[in-house]
Amino acid sequence: MNNKTPSKNTPPLYRKAEERGAGGESKVALYIRVSTERQANEGDSLEEQENELRKFCDYRNYHIYSCYIERGKSGGNTNRPEYQKLIKDIEKQRISAIVVKKLDRLSRSLMDFEQLMKLMQEKEVEFISLKENFDTTTAMGKAMLRVALVFAQLEREQTSERIKDVFDYRAQQGLYNGGYRPFGYANVSKELVPYKKERKILEFLFDKFIETKSTTSTANFLNENGYLDQNNNPFDKRQIQGILQNPVYLGKICWKGTLYEGVHQPIISEKKFQEIQDIFKRGRYKQGKTKTQAVLQKLLFCGSCGSPMSPSFAFNVYKKKYYYYRCTKSTGKGVKKINCNIKQVPYKKVEQQVFDILLTLATETQFKMMENKILKYNQSIEKEALKIEKQIVQVETRLENFKEKKEKYLDTLIANQYLSKERELINAKIQELEKEEKTFNIQLNDQQYQLTQKKEEKINTIQFKQELITFRSEYENYSLKQIQDCLSKIINKITYQPDKLTIKFRLLTWKEEFPLQNTNCHSP
Repeated sequence: MNNKTPSKNTPPLYRKAEERGAGGESKVALYIRVSTERQANEGDSLEEQENELRKFCDYRNYHIYSCYIERGKSGGNTNRPEYQKLIKDIEKQRISAIVVKKLDRLSRSLMDFEQLMKLMQEKEVEFISLKENFDTTTAMGKAMLRVALVFAQLEREQTSERIKDVFDYRAQQGLYNGGYRPFGYANVSKELVPYKKERKILEFLFDKFIETKSTTSTANFLNENGYLDQNNNPFDKRQIQGILQNPVYLGKICWKGTLYEGVHQPIISEKKFQEIQDIFKRGRYKQGKTKTQAVLQKLLFCGSCGSPMSPSFAFNVYKKKYYYYRCTKSTGKGVKKINCNIKQVPYKKVEQQVFDILLTLATETQFKMMENKILKYNQSIEKEALKIEKQIVQVETRLENFKEKKEKYLDTLIANQYLSKERELINAKIQELEKEEKTFNIQLNDQQYQLTQKKEEKINTIQFKQELITFRSEYENYSLKQIQDCLSKIINKITYQPDKLTIKFRLLTWKEEFPLQNTNCHSP
């Protein structure tokens, strides 16, 4: 009968179903996931997981509402399509429980699982994990679940710490740890090698600064002679100063604020490098700070010749100041004046265009388009990371084989009596295995480093969205300095052309173009 009161002997999941008026029928969701081929080879394939979960549900007489199958997705985040479908079904109270083979199939992140548990408790959805024998219908099951997840998170953090130790070790050995390639060097097999073409430009740069004691004059000299940086852009004084004070050109590696003697070839002598630093220290070098109301200062560049656009002003017929950004190549101040197609643009015009772009991007509809681009980019990074993970598994397997062989030889030496020549041969074989083991350990560390670097290339969608939303909600209350800081945090470079703005956002690896048919700019 439908009015029947659940008895104490009724299983907890059925009691909840009956209380909800489900007639005793409990709808459960099966969630299965693999992230690498290794899991499939180690008995954790999608088919194996699904068969085991279905057998369990048959034994418990659970009705399966849906089976959510995740292929090639990491459990370290919630950016998984089937996981998101599961969340929606929980919110709509379509299921009574989630069943997984192992806890880490659902999540490897303590924070993510905490959020999921809160939602499950709110919607009265239970959680069952076969491997760990967790069942949240009991108090003990809930407690044990939290303990196990803490240890899973601990293991992940320890792996991260081990990789950081590898970075520290590499730096101490004078090895390059990756990141933005220093101008003048090529990155060859994770090592810095002088790049002949750029090295010649660096030599001009160092000598010119010593001669002029000015980063502006040095930048102008390089630009006038047609030299470009590694991104094929003209040099600016900030970039010049960064190069002049970078100890990498002295053959050093800077890691976590500490200098180590690098294994790469230096480009500048100790004497010349110190001479440059003395120029800065003596105060003979001045940055030329200017008080300006230009919020796009140091961000805006000319779309015709690529030169920076600096703030300037003139007086109109009413003797009132008229402010604008002007292409530095067309000013004739300290540089060879050229007839640039884009001479100037009013402050208010271009600044309002930039504001309109950011405000529009912060809306849900427009950001969704950007979010889809980021998702595709992150998926390509995940594919590359997956390839590296497979290589790591192969190396780990080889290492395990070496260890087993070495142990067998050692056991043989202990268990048997051999002549001295035979013992020498066995010891030689052990030494040979140890050498190969060291080689593969180095290879493994390098691959783990590459994997970490690759994962760091992923774009943080939430951070990017949050920065845009913060600007949208706060910019009207910001001071000039706060607006400048906020824009510098979001944007790396803006290239102006009369028909469009091209923006390089700091968190994105590509440039976005925005047409300027009117003041309300929209993302293409």
